[in-house]
Amino acid sequence: MDSQDRKPHTVRVRLTAAQLADLRYQAQAAHKSVSELIRLRATLQPVISRADDTAAQRIDQLGRLLKHLYPKDKGWATGDDRRRWWQLVEELQHTAAILRRTP
Repeated sequence: MDSQDRKPHTVRVRLTAAQLADLRYQAQAAHKSVSELIRLRATLQPVISRADDTAAQRIDQLGRLLKHLYPKDKGWATGDDRRRWWQLVEELQHTAAILRRTP
């Protein structure tokens, strides 16, 4: 562990039993530890759940598949059809970025 990974400072927080239970539930849903979830929230970093990340990966796969299946023959469709094809690929990429909460 190098010096950048160490976290020598501790912050104590008082919570009710209900708040702690809710925090544990949220951490479990995001596949994070409670301390990691609190650290991410305190530093205003996005907390990305595993479900969102998995969905984003699958959407990326669909986009790559569409690129791979793009017909090489220029006469397969009109220019408007080709534009709609690539617009769909861009929308898939945009949706995946939203799920990952990246620009």
